[in-house]
Amino acid sequence: MPETPYQLQKAAREREAAAADHLSRVHGALGLHAAVLALLLPTGSRRAVRAWRAETAATPDAAALRAHIDELSPAARLPWLDVLLRRTRNQALAARQALLESTRRVMAARGAVRPLDRLHWLLMRQRLGEASAATVHAAAQADLSRLPPSDVLAVARYSAFLSRMVPVEVDAEAAAQSQVDEAADEPAGAAWYATVMARWEHHTPIPPCTPPDIDGLVHALQELQALAWMQRPVLARDWVTAALKHSPRGRFTDASADALRLSCALLDSPLPPELERHFQAAMQALPA
Repeated sequence: MPETPYQLQKAAREREAAAADHLSRVHGALGLHAAVLALLLPTGSRRAVRAWRAETAATPDAAALRAHIDELSPAARLPWLDVLLRRTRNQALAARQALLESTRRVMAARGAVRPLDRLHWLLMRQRLGEASAATVHAAAQADLSRLPPSDVLAVARYSAFLSRMVPVEVDAEAAAQSQVDEAADEPAGAAWYATVMARWEHHTPIPPCTPPDIDGLVHALQELQALAWMQRPVLARDWVTAALKHSPRGRFTDASADALRLSCALLDSPLPPELERHFQAAMQALPA
């Protein structure tokens, strides 16, 4: 007799719990190296897997680690990445640098780096102490409508980059065949961008939704990181509210939720409540 949907879900939860229990005991440099790289592997990419195997050849239990990570739900992967990067930060400088170098090679193995991996890479540099802290601007209030044009331009450039993932509509069959990664629904992404930028359109020229190159992305992020601590959570909330408005069925896709969570982390901003709920169950299962 075939298993019922409830039985399948229960079995998946049990496998994920077992995987989390195993990952909670990973603290060595080689294990952390293999596990972090496995968390970053795009689904179905043979070239990325081959690169991962080459980078983890010295780790005896690398295959077992990857098997455990494959049991994690999509919403659990970023929370676990945070946990493992915190542990990696306690490793020697050489180990941290080796992880960043391996990450670059695995991300590039497919021939094109995914937009989401650009954010993964920036977060890893930040978490592992490779990126310098931004100088934060002083601000008396959280009102974003009074931002100077240069800051509005930074918001526009970073938001245009996010529009490739937030919101995103992916054809399930094509994704299963590795034909698409974050194949953005361009009209939806442009509509999301317009909603985010609407608060400034009456007094500041809003550029078209044109995603920047990597240098433009980094520069825009640095400008946003320098916003006052009261302003960054407001911007994050604008992104999330607009995403829910324009996403299919008013819910986050995994790619959009990950992109928004990574952006909040890069801005050192708390997660807006709606985004936090997306990851809540996974967060509760993390080791103390």
